[in-house]
Amino acid sequence: MNNTIVYLIGHYGVGKLTVAKAICAATGARLFDNHLANNVIFSLIRADSRTPLPERVWDMIGVIREQALQAMEDLAPADASFVLTNCLLESDPGDRAAYDRVMETARRRDGTFVPVLLAASDAAHAARVGSPERAERLKHTDVASAEHKRRTTELLRVDHPNRLDLDTTHLPPEQAARLIIAHAERLA
Repeated sequence: MNNTIVYLIGHYGVGKLTVAKAICAATGARLFDNHLANNVIFSLIRADSRTPLPERVWDMIGVIREQALQAMEDLAPADASFVLTNCLLESDPGDRAAYDRVMETARRRDGTFVPVLLAASDAAHAARVGSPERAERLKHTDVASAEHKRRTTELLRVDHPNRLDLDTTHLPPEQAARLIIAHAERLA
């Protein structure tokens, strides 16, 4: 996989980070997990996934994300590949802008863009969201509010010819990674 941006999109607990790590391990791609940017700010304000975040948080995180995307465009080797993760919602105009910006980064790199929508069953979500590993990474861990969000907010509608949809309920991360890598390589 050369000069490819894989964008893993899904609600909390679908396995975005776990699958991303498996892709990176198999290909040497570079990981830009959404919490890499978020946690710069979350750690400073001690975000706890229960207390509402100040609205300004997202503007500050946006600056960090923009700098990371700029580094991918201007500083990273031309053959480098990246795996990004995020929960993007149709109801949030900022999420559409974030998606478009990542797609534009792939275009500016003259690379392949692969949006991947991940889903999982209610039971899989519930089992994953409350895990101690998520708490350590300052991720959302409240099962009830995560379920409510999943049921009441639609993921960003992605209409792209390279889109891949995967259900991770019974799919081991390494197998999901292999499917995504094979899809990306067919597109390259």
